[in-house]
Amino acid sequence: MQPDPRFFYKTFLELDCSNMVSILAFDSKSIQHLLAEKNEKLFNKEFPIIYKVKVAKKKGNNFYYTNAIDNALKNNQVEGVKYLIKYIV
Repeated sequence: MQPDPRFFYKTFLELDCSNMVSILAFDSKSIQHLLAEKNEKLFNKEFPIIYKVKVAKKKGNNFYYTNAIDNALKNNQVEGVKYLIKYIV
């Protein structure tokens, strides 16, 4: 049975083209579990999981860019940053 890509596209578009790593970066435990060695086989260097995400500013029509590491740092998740950097290196 093939996976249904509609689920991916629906959530991807509903989350403003963000990804779960960027969204869950506020919590070190979530990052630890997402980037655990048991999940290594699910990652592919061709499809990065850490990338800049365009976010609308609260006032006006302007945007800024952020990523999972920025989100973790903003939320004082030093352990989460450690896991993200370990994944990159």
